[in-house]
Amino acid sequence: MQMTARRPEDDGEPGPKGEAVPLSMDGISFAIAGKPILSDVSLTVRPREIVCLLGPSGCGKTTLLRIAAGIERQDQGSVVVGGHVVADARHFVPAEARKLGLVFQDLALFPHMRIAENVTYGVNKLPRSEAARRASEALSQVGLAGYERAYPHELSGGQQQRVALVRALLPAPSVVLFDEPFSGLDRGLRATVREDTLALLREREATAVMVTHDPEEALAVADRIALMRAGRIVQTATPEEIWRWPVDLEAAKVFSSLNIFRGRAGGGMLVTPIGRVPVGPNREGEAVTVAFRPDAIRVFPMDRDVGVPAKVVRRRFFGTHMELTVIVDDMALLLRAEPYLVPQADGVRVQADFRQAIVFDGEQ
Repeated sequence: MQMTARRPEDDGEPGPKGEAVPLSMDGISFAIAGKPILSDVSLTVRPREIVCLLGPSGCGKTTLLRIAAGIERQDQGSVVVGGHVVADARHFVPAEARKLGLVFQDLALFPHMRIAENVTYGVNKLPRSEAARRASEALSQVGLAGYERAYPHELSGGQQQRVALVRALLPAPSVVLFDEPFSGLDRGLRATVREDTLALLREREATAVMVTHDPEEALAVADRIALMRAGRIVQTATPEEIWRWPVDLEAAKVFSSLNIFRGRAGGGMLVTPIGRVPVGPNREGEAVTVAFRPDAIRVFPMDRDVGVPAKVVRRRFFGTHMELTVIVDDMALLLRAEPYLVPQADGVRVQADFRQAIVFDGEQ
């Protein structure tokens, strides 16, 4: 069955019956000097859910997070935290009173305070000894036992990130808000700190909203992804749904390169240089667009009686995979295959896995 693009249905249920919604934003609009930054954005975050706001720089995702946090005030719409309105046309609860945890890019650790003091900053209702005990336990959970008396400059970037996370979680906030929390770390460390962060969030049964511009990170982290573009949320879905059923061609392009074919359907098929692609019986005579991700088109030796012939014009070795650029009927295709299965020849045969076709109405 082809992966026909559609907007996945959302059941609208925020969580178990009777449980307050941790965070809800409805009809949020915001402009700076008359320039729209956000336009009628709505998002509900369910209990114990991790939602990623994904999109390019300038799409409004950090502004939306700052509005949720109370750092910015929206022009229109409302923000509800734990069932209580914290911002609308008549109310505005300041950031420090919203019971939200914040982890931003700059981490905002106090350089003159020891790690234990940084972690317990803002936990004012607990006796000092109890706060210190909880801080030590939380630091141990993230591999920082014994660092209580260290200063931030004595820690690595990854360790500082863990401190910021512990500080955000210690007061047991309704929601933890992350703004590109791993962007300052190198690739290997980023993956490690990200997994540690996820493990701690799951252990604490925490709810989180995370801003990222990295599609791979969003797929790895999120329970749901809210894909943003030009100040709007264009699709909210699970990682699998948004990968398999992107709302439009631009949404599909966020996650990988595409091989794109356009034309009119006939007999339930679209004729392409790589074969007749099933597009369903309800599009007869209509314009359609079909896309295949690079690994959805398989590569075979020329002597195999499968697919169609293709000329190899470029090879790129990436260790885990090989990228090939091939020409079929004057059309360039980008393919990805296991490196040790790719024939070392100027000619190959290619065959699409039609189950992985992403079909859109119209010539997008």
